Amino acid sequence: MTRSMLLAISLAAVVSAGRALAQAPEASSVASVTATAAAPVAHVYVGSPSHILAYSAAANGKLTAVPGSPFNFSLSLMGANGRYLFGFEPSSVIIDSFSMAANGALKKAATTNTQTYESSTCSPLTYWNGQGVRIDHSGLDLYNAAIPEDLFCYSKFQSFKINNTNGKLSFLGDTDKIFYGGPQLYMLGNNQYAYSPDCAAAFGNGPSPQVTVFQRLSSGELVTAKAGVALPAAPVDTSNPDSGGPHSGYYCPLTMATDPTNHAAMTLQAYDPDDSADYGPVVIATFTEDAKGNLKTTSTYKNMAVSEPGGGPTGAPGGSMRMSPSGKLLAVGKSGLEIFHFNGGNPVTKYKTLLPGFNVAQILWDNNNHMYVIGKTSAGAGKLYVYTVTPTSVTAAPGSPYSIASPGNIVVQPL
Repeated sequence: MTRSMLLAISLAAVVSAGRALAQAPEASSVASVTATAAAPVAHVYVGSPSHILAYSAAANGKLTAVPGSPFNFSLSLMGANGRYLFGFEPSSVIIDSFSMAANGALKKAATTNTQTYESSTCSPLTYWNGQGVRIDHSGLDLYNAAIPEDLFCYSKFQSFKINNTNGKLSFLGDTDKIFYGGPQLYMLGNNQYAYSPDCAAAFGNGPSPQVTVFQRLSSGELVTAKAGVALPAAPVDTSNPDSGGPHSGYYCPLTMATDPTNHAAMTLQAYDPDDSADYGPVVIATFTEDAKGNLKTTSTYKNMAVSEPGGGPTGAPGGSMRMSPSGKLLAVGKSGLEIFHFNGGNPVTKYKTLLPGFNVAQILWDNNNHMYVIGKTSAGAGKLYVYTVTPTSVTAAPGSPYSIASPGNIVVQPL
């Protein structure tokens, strides 16, 4: 029996159908544009069923095709560390690494079968219950969500050291087998603690909210930490008086984003275990880390901002949320896109609403105030939007939006 029932909520944001990184435009939409002499500020990579599209982003956000693009590799893109691009081969748990030339061109460098390092005999690792890769802020270490296909087997994160000479991955170890959910993993700005939120449900039982905390050792290995995350209390559910309410509910964590220091944002959806249903809007809580990795919050259901695009009900993927590199802006998207001013541990404040009705798959930023939003229109057409976003202005980049025939996962590598 598979874990697909168990992982309904934890397949949010960072992974395969929304896994942690970014995406870009189709070859025909930008290939004819002549590159400018100015150095690019980022390279943008988009995985598709048959190839990888690669683009250079100019200082104004305009995209031009990288020489040789599209590259004939089929890959579910996961991330990059400045030297190598990483992703999963189709329908597998095999990670390929590709060297990135100065002009953005790709060349296959190494292959790692993550099943080789699975010590448990409970069940083979699977790809259909979700995949996730997170690279630490130093670009030295890579963490893979090792998720078994069997419902009764625990998941964990594998730690690998990246060899920046040849792109090979060296296994460091894996976390305790306590994490019973999806592939999301978020590194705090201090690069010491990481957090995995999920709200798994199985066999018709109510979701079980948890945020597992991990610590990154000096070796780079990720281990389970003793720290915790106290979620805010949810309001009582008064939405269904005919069911004998009001009922006490709780918040399920959907997805996270972290700033460059010690703060994090988290989208939450209230759940009523008596009615087995979500209630109320998706809200955004803010947290501050203490010295031991605990995330503490002053957020309450009375002061949290509402996420109008939504993060998805607890039975659906939770949308995408991404912090700007400055830590001053927070972008949230699912059905549409909303930008908030991020204020550390204080409540976020609404700033701009964009793309109503657009089905957002991923949001990414480069280091030059460019925000990349990829997804599909209600009619199913793939689009990539590029904006220049500051705390005081939002403008579409020249050439945006771009059409994408078969959008996959996206990676943005700042230069």
